[in-house]
Amino acid sequence: MKAISEIKPYDLMDMIESGGDDVVIIDVREPLEYYGDLGHIPGSKLIPLSELQNRLKDLESYRDHSVVFVCNSGERSRSVCLALRELGFTTVYNLYGGMIQWHLSGLEVEYDQ
Repeated sequence: MKAISEIKPYDLMDMIESGGDDVVIIDVREPLEYYGDLGHIPGSKLIPLSELQNRLKDLESYRDHSVVFVCNSGERSRSVCLALRELGFTTVYNLYGGMIQWHLSGLEVEYDQ
């Protein structure tokens, strides 16, 4: 089995600042979580885990990008990374510690809908 690459919040911030359009952040939480207390990473796209199977074609356009998956703690997003690696996605990352760690790192969040 291939190992999943974990990325820490500050490293993701550096990747965003240096990679620009090459970095895609997919948040797999449910909408209430995405717009809730922890908010979401600016520029992230919401594809809830409950809809992922039906939205795989949406992810196809990101096959050539660095794709970072996010959830609250990093567990759900890790399972998504594993599944997508099996489908041939090669540059996928799991945000270490999820939005909880992002908040603890003091990085910017959005709450808008």
